[in-house]
Amino acid sequence: MKYRDLASDSAIVLVHGFAGDKAWQPMIDQLLEHPNLTSWDIDSFQYVSSWMPRWLRYRLVWSPSLTNIADSFSTYCMSTLNRYKHLSLLGHSAGGLIIERALMDSEWLRNRVRHVALFGAPTGGVRAARRLAFLNPQLRDVAAESTFLRTLQADLSRQWKDPTFAWRIVAAVDDVTVLRESVFYDFPRAVRRTVPGDHVTMIQPTRQDEPVVGLVANLLCSPRLFLSYVREDEAIVKDVFATLVRHEFTPWIDQGKLVAGDVWDSKILEALRESDRFLVFLSAHAIAKLSGEGVFRHEVDTAVALQKERGAQSAFVVPVRLEDVPLPQDLASFQWYDLFTGSAEGLAKALEASTLKPE
Repeated sequence: MKYRDLASDSAIVLVHGFAGDKAWQPMIDQLLEHPNLTSWDIDSFQYVSSWMPRWLRYRLVWSPSLTNIADSFSTYCMSTLNRYKHLSLLGHSAGGLIIERALMDSEWLRNRVRHVALFGAPTGGVRAARRLAFLNPQLRDVAAESTFLRTLQADLSRQWKDPTFAWRIVAAVDDVTVLRESVFYDFPRAVRRTVPGDHVTMIQPTRQDEPVVGLVANLLCSPRLFLSYVREDEAIVKDVFATLVRHEFTPWIDQGKLVAGDVWDSKILEALRESDRFLVFLSAHAIAKLSGEGVFRHEVDTAVALQKERGAQSAFVVPVRLEDVPLPQDLASFQWYDLFTGSAEGLAKALEASTLKPE
């Protein structure tokens, strides 16, 4: 169902849980009025959901399984929402599991999604549902240790290590339906958030200043950072990546971003053009590779060219020194940060304050 259609290139897509699509209405009202989200189209995916079997003219009608719904959701996105360049997915309860399953199964969807926020999604399962699993395929799927969840959890551990999108896993402070340990499951601490409310009211804000509205707006509007590095420095950069996520940035790295068949130049150029900052991590290994050809050299050259297009005031290129190495001539005029005397936290705070060059 369309709630706003401005022919934008980006859309927010909401997927409900057992509470039904109407549970999202208070959130939709706040998103429609939010001053930073006026350019986003808003859509919702609807499906048959119930804790109990449905009766239709004296016949028992079974609700579809979450696997079937996830497949329908992928099809809906690829057909109805195909015109959008970017999709931001918000899932509540079982809707979060539908999004997770669809992302595991659809390469098209993974490449199109930019943000994901899952609210009260029982990735670890609901133990109480095991006693009632015979009533409904969806109830069976959310039950702890169900076949659906075991398969999903195994796929998440293999495929969700380096997501191609910014994401948040959100639990409610007073949720007794889906416990916090099930929502947070095995996801990194950097993406975990808590908001006031119970399992349903967590997504039903009545004011713009409520935490859950700010969480969604900050996620969708968070600055995008392109992280450029050489493989020898990957471990350090991934630690920085996690810290930047905690500070509500949306970092982008090439690990896991480019799939088989992608053209490197076009994918990297697209990511660079869509980024707000370009962080280039410099070590002795990196300096050595800048003297030759290759992807790292190409990323830096492209970023410097984009900096010139955007103007000196944009502060697009940010060198981050991992060691006490001299800045290359083409990067020496930019504000930089020394990670070897500072910290990832310090870098994040400097980016927030736009104070990068050490005194």
